Amino acid sequence: MSKDSDCCDVIAIGAGPANLSLAALAAPIPEMSLHILERSETLQWHPGLLIGGAVMQTSPLKDLVTPADPTSAYSFLAYLHDQRRLYQAIVRGLERVCRSEFEDYLRWAAKKLTNIRFGEHVIALELRGNSFEVITSRRRYQTSTAVLGVGRVPSIPDWGRNAPPNEVFHASTLLLQRRELSRKRVVVVGGGQSGAEIFLHLLSGACGALEALTWVTRRANIFALEDSPFVNEWFFPQYGGWFFGQSDSTRTQILERQSLASDGVNSSTLRAIYSALYDREVHKRAYPTHVEIRVDTSVEDLRGLSPFRLGLRQRTTGDCSEHIADIVVLATGYRTEIPAFLEPIASRLTVVSAPGGSQEIVVEPDFSARFDGPEECRLYVQNGARFQHGIADTNLSLVPWRASTILNSIIGHVVYDCRPATGVVKWSSVGFEGSC
Repeated sequence: MSKDSDCCDVIAIGAGPANLSLAALAAPIPEMSLHILERSETLQWHPGLLIGGAVMQTSPLKDLVTPADPTSAYSFLAYLHDQRRLYQAIVRGLERVCRSEFEDYLRWAAKKLTNIRFGEHVIALELRGNSFEVITSRRRYQTSTAVLGVGRVPSIPDWGRNAPPNEVFHASTLLLQRRELSRKRVVVVGGGQSGAEIFLHLLSGACGALEALTWVTRRANIFALEDSPFVNEWFFPQYGGWFFGQSDSTRTQILERQSLASDGVNSSTLRAIYSALYDREVHKRAYPTHVEIRVDTSVEDLRGLSPFRLGLRQRTTGDCSEHIADIVVLATGYRTEIPAFLEPIASRLTVVSAPGGSQEIVVEPDFSARFDGPEECRLYVQNGARFQHGIADTNLSLVPWRASTILNSIIGHVVYDCRPATGVVKWSSVGFEGSC
């Protein structure tokens, strides 16, 4: 181990909600020394998708801490109180919070925490004797416990990977630069929430007066988010325990059936789009942009260079057609991959292939990686086990519960109660008690 290494009980890599939750819940634990390493110079949470009016699909009470510790000083309600907005927020209603406000909450929490080191790009995580050495762009750290919280990466279809990045780009980068798209023919690919928000954003003229705007989705229609109380019990701790015990083939089938619970479109967004399209029908002369929505349609290939020729296939009939576009926005979701900095220990990890091209590190019920190394070294994975722990793993709903489970495991005794919550749906969870 390098003599210049900083020693720390826990090194958490990535300052997203997962590790912010870990740090906030660890704050009252005096015996734990924890640092978060973040490559960015400031906290950023999906900056390319903070479209005006975009709202959260989860309750703000599913914040960094509240489900695990309602008395925490890092809760969303504590944030509202600190900002002098609590009374106004109560009157307005907390059912839906805009994403920009939730990002401000995350920034507020990060500022209160004193253990986040920004500008620390992790280059490698190596095994040195009975410890990990985390090498960053600035220094080295020695630790026995590392927690990954680097998030997922944009999923780019094969046909879009070699296209010019300024003309064919993932939705997550939309707002990272000024987009002047006047007189352009734009195609948005993907029928989930991001696709809907971007379609509405472009339809409103936010990027200029387009010549044409087309929305393409493989789905049979533009479907609303499944958000009933019973569906939301898929986001309870005990459901994740039941899901963990299923076979790979069963998990795959379940996740396919649950897609609209995590990637459907908010009803308010659907109504706003439909209303905007109706207004266009009423006032045709005021809206020169040609607009169309193509459902049950897949993009098969992309040819040429701006303008592009997209090969489309109607999935029910098999009919093929060609569509001309100057700009293609890929609202095609995300996938999990193994971070490059884990290459030094990759051969000691077990990896499983998951739907959508994801590669997941195999984890245990306490989210510790299956690691062929010294017992003293433990690696935990946050937001990277959807195929193993279920639909909620990449969602905000169980972030505090997962962080609590990991903290209990690290410390070796119960600090936070992680037992199953009450619920009306019975999931067979024999043998599953979390990490408590």
